[in-house]
Amino acid sequence: IIAVIPLGPRVAIPWFDGKWYRIQQGLVDLNVGVLWLLAITSIGIYGVVLAGWASNNKYSMLGGLRSSAQMISYELSMGVAMVIPILLAGSLSVGAIIDAQNDPPILGWFIFQNPLGAAILLIALLAEVNRAPFDLPEAEQELTAGYHTEYSGMKFAMFYMAEYISMINVSLVGAALYLGGYHFIGVDRFP
Repeated sequence: IIAVIPLGPRVAIPWFDGKWYRIQQGLVDLNVGVLWLLAITSIGIYGVVLAGWASNNKYSMLGGLRSSAQMISYELSMGVAMVIPILLAGSLSVGAIIDAQNDPPILGWFIFQNPLGAAILLIALLAEVNRAPFDLPEAEQELTAGYHTEYSGMKFAMFYMAEYISMINVSLVGAALYLGGYHFIGVDRFP
């Protein structure tokens, strides 16, 4: 997910040949970056279902199916909320969406132009990372803990590491689509 989100403006860097090169602060700026974000965020559903199935426990399998149903339902509303910045910027590129929010600098953010779409995206992103009140996939209040019932040790730690990495990713997506991305006070002026 982080690969298609620019983390800053282009910077000029000197090289050994005596020339200055302007490079972007991100891996790649795809023309269809928002479609890439939707595709990559939907892959997490497979991990949840396969984790419940691979544990060879009927309760884990049911927890995985329940989790996937929740995640699919919020993917739909997240996709609709991502269409609004696409229409406002006129581009599927995440870099172009971030640059379209810089005119005027802070009041041009899309959260001020469409707060309902930003609220829907915030709720969908909270559900995407299974945070309260959308923490049904982990089922901490139940005796069987959802899809990761049979996992302990490092396998359980990998689930939680992936969850926290996902929180960073959805924060970047929300900031890029509705909060102006890296266009914040002083970021464009200072190195």
